[in-house]
Amino acid sequence: MTFNQITLKNLRQNIKHYGMFLFSLLLSIVIYYSFTTLKYSHSINNSNSAEFLKKGASIGSTTLFIIIIVFLMYANHLFVKRRTKEFALFQLIGLSRGNILRMLSLEQFMIFIVTGIVGVIIGIFGSQLALNIAMKLMKLKTHIAIGFEPKALGITVIMLVIAFLLILIQNALFLKRRSILTMMKDSTKTEATKARITIPEVIGGILGIAMIVFGYYMAMEMFTTFKNLMMVTPFIVIFLTVVGAYLFFRSSVSLIFKTAKRAKNGRVSITDVVSTSSIMHRMKKNAMSLTIIAVISAITVTILCFAAITQSQTNYTMESMTPQDFNISESNHAEKFEDKLHKAHIPFEKKVTETINPKNVKDEVMTMGDDTHVANTSTLAANSKLKGNEAKLTNIKSMPSIVQIHNNKEITVKGKEKKTVKVTQIDKDKVYPLNVSYDAPVVEVSPEIYNAVKTDDNILRNDGFNLKHHSDMKKAEKLGMKIDPSIISKETMKKQLDASNGVFIFVTSFLGLAFLIAAGCIIYIKQVDETEDESDNFKILRRIGFTSSDMAKGLVLKILFNFGLPLVVPLLHAFFAAKTFMHIMGNVTMKPVFTVMIIYTLVYLVFAIIAFVHSNRVIKKSI
Repeated sequence: MTFNQITLKNLRQNIKHYGMFLFSLLLSIVIYYSFTTLKYSHSINNSNSAEFLKKGASIGSTTLFIIIIVFLMYANHLFVKRRTKEFALFQLIGLSRGNILRMLSLEQFMIFIVTGIVGVIIGIFGSQLALNIAMKLMKLKTHIAIGFEPKALGITVIMLVIAFLLILIQNALFLKRRSILTMMKDSTKTEATKARITIPEVIGGILGIAMIVFGYYMAMEMFTTFKNLMMVTPFIVIFLTVVGAYLFFRSSVSLIFKTAKRAKNGRVSITDVVSTSSIMHRMKKNAMSLTIIAVISAITVTILCFAAITQSQTNYTMESMTPQDFNISESNHAEKFEDKLHKAHIPFEKKVTETINPKNVKDEVMTMGDDTHVANTSTLAANSKLKGNEAKLTNIKSMPSIVQIHNNKEITVKGKEKKTVKVTQIDKDKVYPLNVSYDAPVVEVSPEIYNAVKTDDNILRNDGFNLKHHSDMKKAEKLGMKIDPSIISKETMKKQLDASNGVFIFVTSFLGLAFLIAAGCIIYIKQVDETEDESDNFKILRRIGFTSSDMAKGLVLKILFNFGLPLVVPLLHAFFAAKTFMHIMGNVTMKPVFTVMIIYTLVYLVFAIIAFVHSNRVIKKSI
């Protein structure tokens, strides 16, 4: 029997052990090929696409590339670790480490070839189906087509080659660093843990929680207390939350478990045996992997929250950009358009919105945290219902939360004349066109004050046209585009905005889904690996009287820990990241954020249930 024949026979015998690795590899190929196809598809990569969208797809592709490489190397590490006894026996019968590495490389090469072909085929035919489902769920009207892209195939092959080479190096280092005796005992080796609470453990536990809390505080106070450090604050926050999460998993959890154990006064339950003890023995080793999972999950939820917030802002954006069917900022174009509508016998209503931008002398109404002026100019509009120096603050839906509003305070502006008004009312619902407000707050004043401040060089004007019959929309749009290509209807602009947002939301959702699957699979593989490593322990527990249902109870708590902590920590990270983002975005509802978190938790729960079912089956087989 030749060496290759031995390799093939060994591959067939170990195919069940390869199941987890095969699934990880196949999933990675499908996800990466689909996303890369999206990156190179004409729907994204064309001249009409926003530049940030193209860059976002490229960054997403690079990030996904790194995540998948790390994911595959992690899955391979667990797979190889499970075969240490087999490798030790091979050495005992005379095979060298080089021969074992060659055998392992041939096995994995064949697996890479087969899964690569299958993964690309699934990616070609399955991506469009997944896309259609996603488009319907998100109710997006834009058209995105996914087909075969040679560039995507080439990049996917490069990813597989790099992953394969790194896995070869990983396998070589694994075999080189372990003796025969080490490999025989590798699966049973555990960490030595001290029953007593140590001072370094207390310091690390408290420090971990303190770093996370302070990181959240810095994120919330980024634009006020820490505004002088605004350029470095995001990096400080990332450092505090990531390092804090690591210390939390390594020391804080251990500290909590030991404290709870001491409170029981030596009483040991099946829960302690199956869950707590196992977790404690692996805590130091698992701290880094749990931190990585938490970071990946935090990035995932943050990306999805950002996409959800962006989508929720679409209606307000449309209301601000195009309050009427047609909105024209240049007066000469508006006059020509009005004349053409009359000549074409298209009935309409005209609404003129005018504002001015005088210089700020004093502003007590809108200030930052240190009472400084928000802007050098104010946007004023006339309101015939106001008298004297009365004023009303409007158009504040998108105003950043870092700007503080003070009612019953004065604003002094200087135009043709210097005038002081007092804001006595605040209207949070009224929206002014974007081209006369620049999405900034608008102060409505009496016509007398408005005309006294008004000058020829500080006027902004919007001529809005509402057609009485929707059937005239296309005809009117053709007339407008003859005057200027930028004169398009509200309907057309909404389609363009939906298309842009649709592509953006799909890209971010796809990337978020990929990260979610990667994080879920890593934890799932980790849980299954731990359960199979502990199969001998379950046999011992069964012999001393514990039933499978008893062990299942302990297993539930262990899975809650393995899946729960890497879920709660990133959800908190994402929540505070979303809150910080809303300080910039303005008065945005938190509903989309909570929706994303709930959906993410439910999908995450599916992985936990699958892990429990599989682990419970392993326990029953072992006893």
